[in-house]
Amino acid sequence: MKRLLTLFILITGFSLIAYAADFKVPAEKYRNWHHVKSMVIFDEKHPLYNPFSGIHHVYVNNKGIETIKKQNGRKFPDGTKIAIVFYEHKPADGAYVEGAKRIEAFMVKDSKKYKSTDGWGYYGYDGSGKSLIKDMAKDCHSCHAQVKDKDFVFSNWTE
Repeated sequence: MKRLLTLFILITGFSLIAYAADFKVPAEKYRNWHHVKSMVIFDEKHPLYNPFSGIHHVYVNNKGIETIKKQNGRKFPDGTKIAIVFYEHKPADGAYVEGAKRIEAFMVKDSKKYKSTDGWGYYGYDGSGKSLIKDMAKDCHSCHAQVKDKDFVFSNWTE
């Protein structure tokens, strides 16, 4: 019985570690993915101003490129990775330019590993690299559920 309990704890512990492990793609890699869009949230009137004000760049890897181009009926394949990078926006000579990096966020599609969040893993880091996500379901997926019909991805391809 002790052996079974020990084995159960080891297996459960390893699976929790695997689920909670950080996922991060270096900027030099995701910047070579497909650029989906950029946008600026500059006004407190926008519902996502706090915490997502600033300049955003969205990138998707090869696995997800064809799917993100669709407006409806999207179903991203496992292996899709999306990077969203948030920078402070600062005025310079009549334009908004990137300031300090505020957030680096990643979505990873793996329907088996992230079953409880409809196949998506969510990871986010502040400008210094500290993890921001404590609970993927509460911190991220609950909001992404608004776009369930787009397979939980807000971003649309910009021609």
